[in-house]
Amino acid sequence: MPELLATGGCWNAGRIALDGAGAGARNWQAAIETNVVLTDAQIAIFAHCVDSDDMDDATDATFKLQWRNVSDAGSWNDLAATGEIKWATVSDLVDGNAVVVAEDSGGNSVNCSTKGWSHTDGIEKEGANGFTRTIFEDEFQDFHWALDLSDADAINADEYEFRLTESGGTVIGTSLATLTVVVAGKIDGTTKNNDRTSAVVSVQVTAYLSDEASPPKPVGAHVAQLVSSGADGTFSLLGLVSGSKYFLHFFKDDTADLSDGSIEITAVDA
Repeated sequence: MPELLATGGCWNAGRIALDGAGAGARNWQAAIETNVVLTDAQIAIFAHCVDSDDMDDATDATFKLQWRNVSDAGSWNDLAATGEIKWATVSDLVDGNAVVVAEDSGGNSVNCSTKGWSHTDGIEKEGANGFTRTIFEDEFQDFHWALDLSDADAINADEYEFRLTESGGTVIGTSLATLTVVVAGKIDGTTKNNDRTSAVVSVQVTAYLSDEASPPKPVGAHVAQLVSSGADGTFSLLGLVSGSKYFLHFFKDDTADLSDGSIEITAVDA
């Protein structure tokens, strides 16, 4: 049973996505081999890309994902049902499904970009870890794992790294893309009129990181957006980081000139 490395194949790159893009897509959080920050309420998808040698097939090669806590200088652990990082059982992925071209990580750009090799399926892993796979010559494949972050050390904002191994423990490749997990935050409120005497319903609320100046201004792209309740104007912005400061922008498209910005608001635990 020739393994990937024994037949001249190699590991290319790792990349991190956020669950929720739906089947046939991936919500990539950054470029390949780039660090990402997510909250403990989110599901991550970690991708490894490998390629074959141009003359040999890796027939029935074995693959397994491992993780470790970098902040605690922890040891490597197989992804399993328990642990600070564990496999997710509910995600965009379906265990055993193919990773189609539209979902691939782009990690092939490391070793395959000038060779004309083609993407061939790959596999999704949800609620599971190790698997056996044949990698034929002149192709690259993506392997994607769904990760549950709810037991990560988010209070201390610990950083985790990931590597791909053969079943016997030989390391195929360790990704430079680390994942830092922080405590999920939220901002609750009610959209109201100018003097705060009554609610204004169905207002678009957008959260940006605050520059922490006075008056505050938004920083970068928005991090959360919704429309407040059509009944009473209440809203709850999720996907924020607890303890971080945000600037909110309010806009109602069916009322002339109704657009406003908030004071600086600190997210609380979700």
